[in-house]
Amino acid sequence: MFIPKAIYENVPYYWIVLGVLLIAFGVYYGTAGNQEYFLAGIGGGLIACIWGLRVFRRRLAQEARRPCSTYDDYLDQTCELNLNRDPITERAPDRSKAD
Repeated sequence: MFIPKAIYENVPYYWIVLGVLLIAFGVYYGTAGNQEYFLAGIGGGLIACIWGLRVFRRRLAQEARRPCSTYDDYLDQTCELNLNRDPITERAPDRSKAD
């Protein structure tokens, strides 16, 4: 499913705005005397705000991670060592054997 980049990058902000609106809705209608609106608005708003912050924090952490291109970069601690690949098995094919 294709999601435009502008929408995808701003999703955490949408969650936070939704959370603030739910909190405002809960406070406004909850003070009028209906306790269910107050609890649902505050609870839902807090969950939406926490979810938006979680998505935002995970995206920042993912952008900060980049694989090392050289061993010197790894020693300088400016990147992350990729331990998921095995350099021994990723060798070029042996061309000395002629068919």
